[in-house]
Amino acid sequence: MSWDVLLIRTKTNREAMDEIKSENIILFSQAEIAREIGKIATELGAVCDCQDLSWQNLDSDSWSIEFNVGKNAETESVMLHIRGSEPKEVLTLLPVDLNAWLIDCSTGEFIRPGEPTSFERWRAYRDQILGRNEM
Repeated sequence: MSWDVLLIRTKTNREAMDEIKSENIILFSQAEIAREIGKIATELGAVCDCQDLSWQNLDSDSWSIEFNVGKNAETESVMLHIRGSEPKEVLTLLPVDLNAWLIDCSTGEFIRPGEPTSFERWRAYRDQILGRNEM
């Protein structure tokens, strides 16, 4: 079970959610995502596995992120499947470095630096479903 976040980039990165049009989306390349994951891994002391450019991974001791980039060399968006703790540093670095936005799939809202996400609500739901009493 993962907390899912969508990475997307538009020409202005200023549109409201319901105003994003496909003609304004700037594509990501598989290689671009791999380079960024490698950079973040180095900065945070995490481990990256980008051998399969369609499904890349970034792991630390407290969280794991799978980047579903897709089989095509370029893509309109990248889905992040996050497990473990909330990777706040990654959620801060990724959109800045790639000039992109992150969308919280649990709420359909943009993730904004310094503002709370739905991660804690998702984790409580996950723990309830799995029968855990962790917080």
